[in-house]
Amino acid sequence: MGGPYVLAEGLVKVYPKDVVALDGVSLSIERKGIVGLVGPNGAGKTTLIKVLTTLTKPTRGRAEVLGYDVVRDYEEVRKRVSLVPQDASPELYLTPYEHVYWYLRSRGLAKGDAAKLAREALERLDLWEVRNRVCAKLSGGMRQRVLIASALAVPAEVYFLDEPTVGLDPIARREVWKVLRDAAESSLVFLTTHYMEEAESLSDLVIMINKGRIVEMGSPRELLGKVRHRYRVVLDRDADTSDLGFGVVEAEHEKIIYAGSESELSEVVGGLARRGLSFSVRATSLEDLFIMRVRGYEG
Repeated sequence: MGGPYVLAEGLVKVYPKDVVALDGVSLSIERKGIVGLVGPNGAGKTTLIKVLTTLTKPTRGRAEVLGYDVVRDYEEVRKRVSLVPQDASPELYLTPYEHVYWYLRSRGLAKGDAAKLAREALERLDLWEVRNRVCAKLSGGMRQRVLIASALAVPAEVYFLDEPTVGLDPIARREVWKVLRDAAESSLVFLTTHYMEEAESLSDLVIMINKGRIVEMGSPRELLGKVRHRYRVVLDRDADTSDLGFGVVEAEHEKIIYAGSESELSEVVGGLARRGLSFSVRATSLEDLFIMRVRGYEG
């Protein structure tokens, strides 16, 4: 390997009508493991994946994967990475085994190697029992796992997975987590996710992106250390919090009040109870750091 697993310097991507998807993204990932890229819809996650996997060219800046320039050396990059694109679906007329096997054959693997790796991948994703059933007759979650199996069956140095666990139930999601952890023992797994819990539980490095810019980057422990509040009090989005006397953050589907201590929490809870407002209390997490960065709330 001739450089970091992933390197980006001042990446900018502007789509037609001056839509800025990436706005000066710079990062360097030196070690194998799992990198979780998190952000809201339209933050630039998928565009960054597309640039790093040579599917789209940056407007400005540069990026390398395994020391190869994604524009100049795109063929070398494609040989060394494997991808699960966002909103992809398996060929419905193929069986899971056929889908994985022929994907491996298209990557240049010999028949025997492709057969062996296809079986191993399907067994890891708990799909071997349905290997001969056409994908059209599988559930949406199983189809998603067929895609993951295809990507992870490839002996790649970097795996890019764009929201690989979307649509999976909690049990299936955790089964996929185990497979990703296994893959990360020898490779870099670079995934995007909407699930902050997933990023916090799974990732060695978390990158938070919003409006095309990286707003935070670090290990889950490092980022959790930046959350200055211990408690999160959640109210309905339509709750009347006017003249409440506490700082209120308006998230997408709810209102949030943060408390840094038990005495602060007691004060907030008492004020809400006197108003007759319903609420729930939970410990803060990485999701709260992201909300604070996106909403510009310092508390």
